[in-house]
Amino acid sequence: MAQKKGNAQAENNKKIWLVRITVALILIAALLVSLIWTDAINRKFGLIKTEEKPYDGEYSAQEIIELGGDLNVHFVDVGQGDACIIEFPDERTMLIDAGDTHTKNKTALLDYIEENINDAEGNDITYFDFVVLTHPDSDHCGGMYDVLTQYPAKTFYRPSVYSSYTKNGFTDPDTSIDRTNKNNVKDTAAYGKAIEAGYNQDKINGVESEVIVTNFLSDGDDAMITPEGVEEGAPDYYEFTFFVSETSYTDNNNYSPVMILEYHEKRFMLSGDAEKKAEENFVALAKEGKGNYAMFTEDFTVDVFKLGHHGSSTSSSEAFIEAMTTAENRPNIKAVISCGEGNKYKHPHQEVLDRLLSLGFSQDNFVRTDVNGNIAMSVRGETSASGGAPVYELYMGAEAVRRTAAAVGNDTIRLTWTEIVILAIVVIIAILIVAPIAAQVRKKADRAVKAAKKGGSRR
Repeated sequence: MAQKKGNAQAENNKKIWLVRITVALILIAALLVSLIWTDAINRKFGLIKTEEKPYDGEYSAQEIIELGGDLNVHFVDVGQGDACIIEFPDERTMLIDAGDTHTKNKTALLDYIEENINDAEGNDITYFDFVVLTHPDSDHCGGMYDVLTQYPAKTFYRPSVYSSYTKNGFTDPDTSIDRTNKNNVKDTAAYGKAIEAGYNQDKINGVESEVIVTNFLSDGDDAMITPEGVEEGAPDYYEFTFFVSETSYTDNNNYSPVMILEYHEKRFMLSGDAEKKAEENFVALAKEGKGNYAMFTEDFTVDVFKLGHHGSSTSSSEAFIEAMTTAENRPNIKAVISCGEGNKYKHPHQEVLDRLLSLGFSQDNFVRTDVNGNIAMSVRGETSASGGAPVYELYMGAEAVRRTAAAVGNDTIRLTWTEIVILAIVVIIAILIVAPIAAQVRKKADRAVKAAKKGGSRR
């Protein structure tokens, strides 16, 4: 009887240990898997200590907006996405991409337009002269329907990707796109609604709105926006040039055109999510130097370089950077990255930041919407005290750093998520494995002591 009872107790102990080990393994596995999102968790719970400001410039973004300029460029913080607004010297406006509505920043772009973009009389704008949708991905086109519904476009530039989404009752009217090629077709609601909004524009100031397929632009005047009635060299003259090389890509990101904005020898390079293939095509044509590509000489350099694809390793190749910049000017170039705080893609990728630094860019000129929020730039002509022609300078402002020095425990003990996971695993093993073993050892020791005392008393 005693033997059966002992066997039952042993079997029960085995089951208990099996449960303990299983629970411990599940908890440890879950903690280890969570390390995939270490960066996002660190940011979410304020587990990162920031020792210095990534941007510590003379101006804030709001000060740049208030000071104004002949040319103003706004990189709006829309979370993990892209949105850029340009106020041209001739008072025309352009929107490039519109972020996504499926983020915590879903109204950020509309709020920014309402608060900061005005006409010549200081009134709220009622439309955009130009709207550019670089490619069909939702983090660029998701907010386009809402923006165009409130601020229609006189000219809407779209990629050569046909929208096959018809659940909204709208059919893409463009017949020039080769729909037999599956790479030229997209069926998402975000893109479908964006295209619908681009076509469903009323007359603006009595002018019929126009839709242009960006990837069909030819090399020449058709691919360039300049002020109407203003001669080259005049104070208000600027050029905004599209560079496109193919009408069909296997990756939607590559439909994004490369765009150069130039005003009084200050240049901005803008692109959506153009990746390796599009960059390679651009570099090859830039080396040929024909047509609009003739500007890309050995001395060509931009003053603002917006990293492609939110700073992804798929973009901003060394060859592309070298085509856009000179080694002498790289320490002065503003590198702009539009990405979301704690985004799951880990944008910007460290290898891209390292590439910029190795090529001579300065860390002090890196600005990111995930860190700095809204970023505003302006080009203004300043006349010296001695008179003469104005000297045009680029001014930049960004918001205060949003990363805060937070801690688990107190100000002297700071734990990152990785350290918390290691500590948690140690605690799990201690509670579920080590503590029970110690308890069993202690019980056996107690029983041995009792047995010894009992034996001694019998003597």
